[in-house]
Amino acid sequence: MDSDRITGAGKELGGKVQQRLGEWTGDTGTQARGLADQAAGAARSLYGQAKDAVHDLADAAPDYADQARETGRHYYERGNRAVSRQVGDRHLAALLVAGGIGYLFGWLIHGRH
Repeated sequence: MDSDRITGAGKELGGKVQQRLGEWTGDTGTQARGLADQAAGAARSLYGQAKDAVHDLADAAPDYADQARETGRHYYERGNRAVSRQVGDRHLAALLVAGGIGYLFGWLIHGRH
């Protein structure tokens, strides 16, 4: 837990006490200061919560990256097996497609001279 959350909660509680004291005594200035302290405490507590959330997200980022890498590897291996199976079954077709793609790239790179 972030210290800003603790400080904010304390300030908010103090503001509530100050507001109630102002209500009991009839002092509107004390009531207003209590409300202002409550708002400041709530804002500081919210800031602390945001810092905690960012810290938790930063801690979890390597796990997300590992998951993404493993998922990518899984799909790569599935695709590789599927291509190997297709090429293994149709040698001549695969050779013709590869040659056609190579010719097309060569034609695109060097022009129609």
